Amino acid sequence: MKKTILSIVLLISVVCSAMGQSSLAGEKTILYLIPFYSRQYDGQAVSRVKESKDMRAVNAFQLMGFWAGAQVALDEFNDDNVHLNVIVKDITDNESRLRTIMEDRDLMSRVDLIVGPFFSRTFAIAAQYAKEYGIPIVNPFTTRTDILHDNEYVYKLVPSLETRAATVAYLSDLYPKSRIILYADTARPGREYSAYADYFNHNNIPFVSLPLQKDIVQELKPDTKNIVIVLNRESAKMLMLSRDLIFKSNLNNLVMVVPEEWLKVSTYDIEYYAKLNMHFFSDYYVDETNEKTKVFIHNYTSKFGVPPTIEAFSFQGYDITRYFVSALFNDMDLDRVKTETIGYHFSFEKTPGGGYENINAQFLEVDDKGIHSVGL
Repeated sequence: MKKTILSIVLLISVVCSAMGQSSLAGEKTILYLIPFYSRQYDGQAVSRVKESKDMRAVNAFQLMGFWAGAQVALDEFNDDNVHLNVIVKDITDNESRLRTIMEDRDLMSRVDLIVGPFFSRTFAIAAQYAKEYGIPIVNPFTTRTDILHDNEYVYKLVPSLETRAATVAYLSDLYPKSRIILYADTARPGREYSAYADYFNHNNIPFVSLPLQKDIVQELKPDTKNIVIVLNRESAKMLMLSRDLIFKSNLNNLVMVVPEEWLKVSTYDIEYYAKLNMHFFSDYYVDETNEKTKVFIHNYTSKFGVPPTIEAFSFQGYDITRYFVSALFNDMDLDRVKTETIGYHFSFEKTPGGGYENINAQFLEVDDKGIHSVGL
């Protein structure tokens, strides 16, 4: 583990400076704006890291997996004899440092694609510069749609919460008699609850809003397919609710849509969740049985000495680099991009007068054979 930490520390010192030189004919240049916190490097914090999971507690390591995944993708392009010029800058929430970079016209005249920044305020600033320069800019993680307004160069990768509501509405149409129940903390509803409620109200889709204090079993109708959307991530509530439903309700008339976090609680196994007809949305779900995924995990582990994880953003860094570099060499014509991604599932739609949003909300189902995508 010490060898791995040392290699990553050395990697930080390298990537925080420009790696590129003047672009050659036919070469594409990518600018990564990643928060490495190199100016806040804490040697004592690093010395306390004993396992790979401990690295996420150190600011300098939080997005290192993203950059590591990106490097695996870049290696694949080297194998394909694609000419790439890569520039990496350490950008946290320091707006002044970001403006210095973005106002370097000599640098920006050579950039063909920007990935990041990862914070909302700095991304908004960078997006305006990208619009001025005419450079595509990718936001990996936000669900906010305002970043797309009046800027055709922005690519938003995580589908909006409204896309989830539209998916559930389509699911309800598949049953002759169905009833949607929003089971949430209605006293403090939050953005996700509002997205569902606003979409259902706007499209005249009937639903029942049920506070968490209510006994949901008593609300289920026996002659109707009850589609229950649970918006609570607390493990104690999850265990109590799932137990009550298993033992007290008619499971044949139940469809559960739960937070992905429910499946990370090890108390129950897949067969238990399958009984609840459990479904969930995922922004980037990785099927580790997939052959391409196995190859990536092997290449990543061989290169860095630790396995990739979703929590370290390793798969996301790979997918974004692999997909958008392919897009660059297809003149950003996304219909021509044939790259198979691992965690993200891309289907972009241009917003009126604005940028591009991924509208492919991954909707997955748990059955007795495991977890698989629901084709709606």
